[in-house]
Amino acid sequence: MRVLLRLVVIAVLVLGGIWLIQDRKLASSGRGVRSGIDSMVRQFDVHELGEELKRTGRIVRRKAGQAAREVADATQDARTTAGIKTGLALDPSLSALDISVDTTDGRVTLAGHVDSTDDIARAIRIALERDDVREVVSTIQVRPLEAKKVSLVR
Repeated sequence: MRVLLRLVVIAVLVLGGIWLIQDRKLASSGRGVRSGIDSMVRQFDVHELGEELKRTGRIVRRKAGQAAREVADATQDARTTAGIKTGLALDPSLSALDISVDTTDGRVTLAGHVDSTDDIARAIRIALERDDVREVVSTIQVRPLEAKKVSLVR
């Protein structure tokens, strides 16, 4: 019964984390898309081009397709993060709560604390199993022996 309860709590936390990540990434991407569209509309305003050239020393414009790709990339990164967090939650020797996952352009960063180097290897393997992961960077640390004893007492 305790194992089932633990799985339910982990699932709720993972889903909540996924929701927050997606909401945050989509919100920031949405701002990027809106500003991209606004700049496309204004891109050939001669006065604005002159002001931009004075201010920055250059003029840069993007096609609207770039803004759409940014939204798609942010969504894909959120799905990748969610898939890895789910994999961590389903592994009986890892805690998804102890390992944070961040994905940007297919590059996954894992951070947190685990009980052994075997756990670090397992977390990296879970991340690399995803087809959309290009690279995994781990800063996961092994807990000192004293911290393990304290957590066992609780």
